[in-house]
Amino acid sequence: MYLIFSGYFAAEGLIYPFWPTWLASLGFGASQIGLLIAAAYWPQVIAGVALTYVADWRIDQLRLATLLAALAGACALLFQLAEGLPLFIALSVLYGAFWTSVLPLTESYLLKRDKAALQNYGRVRAVGSLAFILTATLGGLLLGRFGQQLVPALVGLTMLLTALACLFLRRRSLPGARRRPDLRGILRQRPLLLAIAAAGMIQLSHSLYFTTASLGWQTLGYSSFSVGAFWGLAVIAEISFFAVSNRILDRHPALQVMLFSSLCAALRWGLLAGSEHLAAILLGQCLHALSFAAYHAAVMRYIRDHAPESARVLTQGIYYSLAVALPMGLASPAAGWLYEGLPQWSYLIMALFALGGAVLVWLALQSARDASTSVFSRSV
Repeated sequence: MYLIFSGYFAAEGLIYPFWPTWLASLGFGASQIGLLIAAAYWPQVIAGVALTYVADWRIDQLRLATLLAALAGACALLFQLAEGLPLFIALSVLYGAFWTSVLPLTESYLLKRDKAALQNYGRVRAVGSLAFILTATLGGLLLGRFGQQLVPALVGLTMLLTALACLFLRRRSLPGARRRPDLRGILRQRPLLLAIAAAGMIQLSHSLYFTTASLGWQTLGYSSFSVGAFWGLAVIAEISFFAVSNRILDRHPALQVMLFSSLCAALRWGLLAGSEHLAAILLGQCLHALSFAAYHAAVMRYIRDHAPESARVLTQGIYYSLAVALPMGLASPAAGWLYEGLPQWSYLIMALFALGGAVLVWLALQSARDASTSVFSRSV
């Protein structure tokens, strides 16, 4: 699992900081870049649910992840040959359908091992985050020396390495019993659905940051190395939380951690609104531990403990499709337009989305308490 997550987040360490700047070097504007980033999320809304459904029932999830990571790597390499916005959108849709489905397939397998005390989820994610830092930092050095044209090749290489890691683990995994996923069991759990919706709002509030932060820092005069270092700092903070996340979530309910995280996200975007100071950038990046890592670890724990046994992979797919891909797919183009048209207000709008997530988490907490009271009353 360490190899898989290292490969996956090494690719992410190149995509998040440098994919937008590579697209900008080709002449695409901020709104077009937001559209291209969003296009990678659109197919997961359907493909993520469909693929995780069959992974729960018909196909080994690691075998499927191997194929998808390899196809995503091939698509990334094809970007080197592409010309024009329509072809870039088409390749983005293909690459997104493949790559964004790899994480729910592998992460659900990790959560199974975590629940069985065979592996520590937070530590594996922390190693993945460390790989993100290394590629973000080293990638900044390489691109500063050799130019932005290396980005697709480096991304494709890390995706292919992820496919090899999935294949390596697949040969050592044990087969398990399979049955049709219990979709109705998911839909009956109102607190789980509210938690996934809340996660979607918190994720949506990060869309401006993921789409335009690198462009904004470059506009302020920071080099590719500095941009990579800023992303690296955020992931150091992320690693710090993931390293102790199991211990925190053993002591504090996952929904309470999500509520705290959503409020920290609102604080982070309020801090960054209209600020060009280095201190604000650094503090905002440190808050990534609480605005992102905390909510993600908490919702993963909640899914681990409350998803129906026969539909854990499907629940993971629903989370990534509806709480990650859908909000990012809808919000990324809007984030580009906000960045161009209302730069002073854009982060404040993101803070409102984060507060919306806090409201949904509060509703999930109330629903979970009502459900517990109802179960207690029936038992008495």
